[in-house]
Amino acid sequence: MLVERLRRAGPKRLLSLDGGGIRGVVTLGYLERIEQLLGEKHGDPNFRLADYFDLIGGTSTGSIIASGLAIGLRAAEIKDRYFALGGKIFGQKKGFLNYLTKGYKYDSKPLEYALRDFFGDIALGDQERIRTGLCIFTKRAETFSTWALFNHPDGMFYSQNRDWPLWQIIMASAAAPTYFIPVFLEDNAGDRGAFIDGGISMVNNPSFRLFLLACLQSYPFHWVPGKDNLLLVSVGTGKSDQRTSNEVLKKKSLLGWAAAMPEYFMYDANQMNQMIMQLLSESPTARVIDSELGNLEKEKYLNFEALSYLRYDIQFSAKELGALGIELSKAKLEALGAMDNPDNMEILASIGAKAAESAVLADHFSDTFHVNQSTHKITLFETGKSYPLPFQFYVKREIPIEACEIGHPFYVMTMEGLMHAKAGDYLVRGIHGEYYACDREIFYKTYSAVERPGGGGSSAS
Repeated sequence: MLVERLRRAGPKRLLSLDGGGIRGVVTLGYLERIEQLLGEKHGDPNFRLADYFDLIGGTSTGSIIASGLAIGLRAAEIKDRYFALGGKIFGQKKGFLNYLTKGYKYDSKPLEYALRDFFGDIALGDQERIRTGLCIFTKRAETFSTWALFNHPDGMFYSQNRDWPLWQIIMASAAAPTYFIPVFLEDNAGDRGAFIDGGISMVNNPSFRLFLLACLQSYPFHWVPGKDNLLLVSVGTGKSDQRTSNEVLKKKSLLGWAAAMPEYFMYDANQMNQMIMQLLSESPTARVIDSELGNLEKEKYLNFEALSYLRYDIQFSAKELGALGIELSKAKLEALGAMDNPDNMEILASIGAKAAESAVLADHFSDTFHVNQSTHKITLFETGKSYPLPFQFYVKREIPIEACEIGHPFYVMTMEGLMHAKAGDYLVRGIHGEYYACDREIFYKTYSAVERPGGGGSSAS
């Protein structure tokens, strides 16, 4: 049963897939390579990514791929369907008058028919045909809230959303403003909302939100963080090289600026997610964020690596594509960024395959996260709760430490993370020079002042 897999202890593996329209073909190039390497690693030529990843999440085009993988399709099968879908979905534009008056370029019916054919009557709550954890990100337009729709039965809103057909949720995730009309969904409680592309938010790259979904107590998964406990693989759709000159910007019209805004936003959202994920993780694929931050290799938040993290993506620049042996004109490079041009699919597929061959390495996937690795139990203990364990009484050995009362609130960065202390608490220095904080009352109950070894006054007061 799926629910047993979601509740099972042990290391967990997450897959996060960006939005990006037709550029999802690039994503599939990376996924084919990952699936091939993992199949070799597990000795199974028929290996599926649904067998490896315990939770797969996606936004917009990423939600189509995520759902296909979650029902057990191989990446190559999804790519074949993508090529069939692309021309139908983005083939026939609405007239310019329709675009001006109604605000969308494409008829959503071809997308609906294609997704219905793809996923049939599978609902979000189908615990048999959906083989792994699945999360689809969309945005509710009238409340401005980003929704994570997932299939864990213990979720707060699972009973209200479980009957929604996958094809309909995916349409909601992919209903990009100016491209398609919003999708209206009504849940089992009778609440009806208008939903648009999840990419119109910070979750166009959903990696950080997927990490929170896996670990926060507000959500039902409750997976334990740690670089040996969680692996998150994040895959992009490729990005345009947006660098330009002052002269070009001086000539940009109002419509030109308006057309560029989605790309600006998606770029910033992706950079922010990338920065947060590298700050939280151990990552062999860490990229330079900017010239000042570098790749954040030495900057770990609270001195704790909350997960292992892999990020695969490519910039459509002459430099990066040239390194792969792909030479394109400036006009063609600029055209690759379009999210709705099916004529780009062949070259995008080639870029994805070659980029993956170069970037995705077998040793990125540690044996710690091998599917057949013997499961080790990971327990999270929390202060304030009681546990039926055979506790025994112990007395601390007489190991001298140094301590100093601090008259104001303070923080201490320790190997375990950041400690918070209040005014009057003690800053303690241990025998190895390590610092930690000790509550004033606990300090008085635990320690007594002694002469400093070798004379010179007391070492604790």
